Amino acid sequence: MPTETFMNLPVEKKNKLIMAIKKEFARVPYDKVSINKIVQEADISRGSFYMYFKDKEDMLGFILSKYYQELIATIKKSSNDHEGDLFAIFRDILRFTADFGMEEDNIAFCMNIFTSDKVHSCITAELSFRDIKDKNYTWIRPYINSSNLNINSEEDLYDILEILISVTQKAVMQLFLHIEERDKIIKKYDKKIEILKHGMVKENLWCYL
Repeated sequence: MPTETFMNLPVEKKNKLIMAIKKEFARVPYDKVSINKIVQEADISRGSFYMYFKDKEDMLGFILSKYYQELIATIKKSSNDHEGDLFAIFRDILRFTADFGMEEDNIAFCMNIFTSDKVHSCITAELSFRDIKDKNYTWIRPYINSSNLNINSEEDLYDILEILISVTQKAVMQLFLHIEERDKIIKKYDKKIEILKHGMVKENLWCYL
């Protein structure tokens, strides 16, 4: 996240830099974002930029802060609406992300960032408070009712979350690569979620295993 120096900037200068960052992320894919372009647009020195942000990933985390905040609010509401149903929560996550990206000010920006594997890794790490290696999933775990899941441990839950996150990230990338197929992609995603929820083996066959 940005430094205290950035947070203490005059509002006008801060907003000018934020707009320059968003403009650059909307112009090119994440891996081609140019800090030189940003500092030119914002009319600041490259040295000043590094007084505000550690690196490009740090800058991205700040720009996505609105998305993070609204995503957590979506997860909380979905949990309340569906009594902590893990699969319903993920369906709502995809729909929220699609709607967020379709907002007029966000379309080009989201098309570039949500089609990048690097960005998805950054988002997951940010949501997990950069503790993803320990698999705490603190951004979603408190809102999941695990009592109706066929699991034996928290580790089982974390494995399920990894699968759901992977499936959801792929769907998000498809959404922003093929915006015109939004409804079709969401419908296919829902089908995958149902498969994960109910399994692929007929219940009456379990007795033979």
